[in-house]
Amino acid sequence: MLLENRRNEKINRTFIKDEVYDTLSNWIITGYLEPETKININDLSEKLGISRTPVREAILKLENEGLILSKANRWTIVAPIDLDASFYTYSVVASLEMLALEQAFDKIDDDFINALQKINAKLDLAFKNLDTMELLNYDNEFHDSFIYLSKNPELPSIIHPLKKKIQRVELSFFKDNDGKSNTFGEHKALIEALKKRDLELAKLCLKSNWYNSINLVKGKSKNKDK
Repeated sequence: MLLENRRNEKINRTFIKDEVYDTLSNWIITGYLEPETKININDLSEKLGISRTPVREAILKLENEGLILSKANRWTIVAPIDLDASFYTYSVVASLEMLALEQAFDKIDDDFINALQKINAKLDLAFKNLDTMELLNYDNEFHDSFIYLSKNPELPSIIHPLKKKIQRVELSFFKDNDGKSNTFGEHKALIEALKKRDLELAKLCLKSNWYNSINLVKGKSKNKDK
């Protein structure tokens, strides 16, 4: 396992299990632990300076989320990126976010819209600076705004694990910013719909934003296969 570059990342926080989970999740999403990389619990526990128990617990949680695969007493690996499955993930998240938008709509005010515009401006700057990780972080912040404003306590726990899978796909396929993404423009159209207090148009803009991302991934996948 390629851990030699991360020698000083020992975990010292109180909630060790959660920190191990966050660390491993980040390594998988960002591609530091590449698809189909073998996972060795002993190596990870030594690397992180902790016992094997919290590592096992974190791996089990990641396995439940589909980021790790294992076969009892034989192997544990980082899950490969399954594009066919990711298309279903995109569609589920799109539907849930449209629900969040519906439930948040009556609470959307000028302050909320101004906050969205600021996030979108930062996203545009990250895009122009070719900073894919920052772009995806601001994209998540933009979309999370609706989820939290909805005040639906069920949505974050359902959507966020799914979004980790999506972020992993997008980081894998959009490391090379080719200028084809129009996330900023799509967000801007959504903001304009919110200014008009047009829920149906806003939902259409949100749906288009998600499905345009799906189509970009499909296009990238076809290009890689050529």
